[in-house]
Amino acid sequence: MNYLAHLMRSKGLGQLRQRALNIGRRYGVTPGKMVQALERLVSTLEQYECRATLPVTAVALARHPVPIRQLQERGMEIAVHGWTHVDLESYSVERQCEHLSRALSIFGRHGISAVGFRSPYLRRSSTIREAVAVAGFRYLSNQPIVWDIAGELDQRGEKSQAYQRAIEFYTPWSSAERMSLPVLQGRIVEIPVSLPDDEMLVERLGANGAQIAQIWTEILRQTFARGELFTIQLHPERAATCIPALNQVLSEAHSYDSSVWITRLDEIAEWWQRRRALRVDVAYEGDGQYGIIILGPAGSSALVRYAQVIGESEAWEDGYQLVQSHRFSVRCSCRPLVGVSRRTAESLADFLRQQGYLFEISDDCAGYSVYLDRPNFAQEDEKPLVQQIEAGGSPLIRINRWPGGARSALAITGDIDAVTLWDYGLRILGR
Repeated sequence: MNYLAHLMRSKGLGQLRQRALNIGRRYGVTPGKMVQALERLVSTLEQYECRATLPVTAVALARHPVPIRQLQERGMEIAVHGWTHVDLESYSVERQCEHLSRALSIFGRHGISAVGFRSPYLRRSSTIREAVAVAGFRYLSNQPIVWDIAGELDQRGEKSQAYQRAIEFYTPWSSAERMSLPVLQGRIVEIPVSLPDDEMLVERLGANGAQIAQIWTEILRQTFARGELFTIQLHPERAATCIPALNQVLSEAHSYDSSVWITRLDEIAEWWQRRRALRVDVAYEGDGQYGIIILGPAGSSALVRYAQVIGESEAWEDGYQLVQSHRFSVRCSCRPLVGVSRRTAESLADFLRQQGYLFEISDDCAGYSVYLDRPNFAQEDEKPLVQQIEAGGSPLIRINRWPGGARSALAITGDIDAVTLWDYGLRILGR
């Protein structure tokens, strides 16, 4: 006998419903409120002409296909959040594969072709990655990255402990040590999600709307300055508290001189995959002039520094010129590329490709803007390497990380585990 059946027999449906009501009230899932919260979230996004990614459990979709399909019809991406809201790390890889297969079957039955997956509780073991690859997803969004800017809220001991427990549970990257950027591994793009999210801010730290707005806009400013990605996690049941903060973030993003690419996770994954396959031909034309031909997707643009651009360009950020044309020339004192020794680690070469740095394998350590000779390269070396390259004062051409000349990217996401109180009660029971 499962736990739900036991409760139904021992306590009856009335008591089970009351328990669901009590839990639902605690988390804001009161009768009719979830649909209203989703409408408020989507309407806010529509005001700024942008869309979100909403990971949904398959059981919630099966119980409420009409409102979920309506979200898709309004431009929202519907991603998979599991068949039920359970911790997949406790499952064998075979059971994880079965779980995802059942979820995709339900999505297909309701006409939703999902390409992305976010685990319940952001779980991300190697077996989950294996199961996701077997299922054929294009991307994962499980990797948390924490921004250390919630300290002013972390005043009372009990709240400090609750917040730290969440950090320990998620074991996130630190933004001081890692970059908040997608990572392409094999066929799957891993897209990081930023912490603190709405649950940590509201439930752990007791933040109000103004405090959430202050923290999220500061993360936006930092990701913009660094040219990185801010993935907001905003569960719809907390819309009443968090929508004003979302409004402020979107308003600020639209106010920057250089654009912020506000988009969905599936579009980020597609861009990152297409961009990695981009190729650039660099030919010496004589008299210190190099011809550049970009062979890549629409929206690609080049960034040039410490070199004269022969062609149309515009001032960008950090001393770079933005060149939208896929064919142009530059005049400079050396090859405006990264030189890479033959013994340099393949992991470093792949990292350079994903970052958009143009490189050539060569023994000529003096002929390049930057020359790298690193037999070993690990994840903790990534951010220092970018800082090293960007700190140089030599000519350099690289491909912008984001399409259309955008400086940074912003994605709004919100997991949907339940649409009604009964759903939420069943979700607590793992149904």
